[in-house]
Amino acid sequence: MLLIALIVVGLLVTSNISKKDQPTLESPIGTTGSGAPKISVQPKDVQQFEKDMNAFMENEASEQAKKISQATQ
Repeated sequence: MLLIALIVVGLLVTSNISKKDQPTLESPIGTTGSGAPKISVQPKDVQQFEKDMNAFMENEASEQAKKISQATQ
């Protein structure tokens, strides 16, 4: 009985650990919660992704510069 109980507990623990290691599927187009553009999976979307990424980087750089200037004043 004890051996069966230990096997069941072991299986439950390993299945729980394996679920945590698997990444979640996200939609390839759109933005994440942080506003960063997602990587496109279609070749035709590469140009738009490049524009979105450049805009995101410029926005993040300006926000970081504002935070730095506020912190140093």
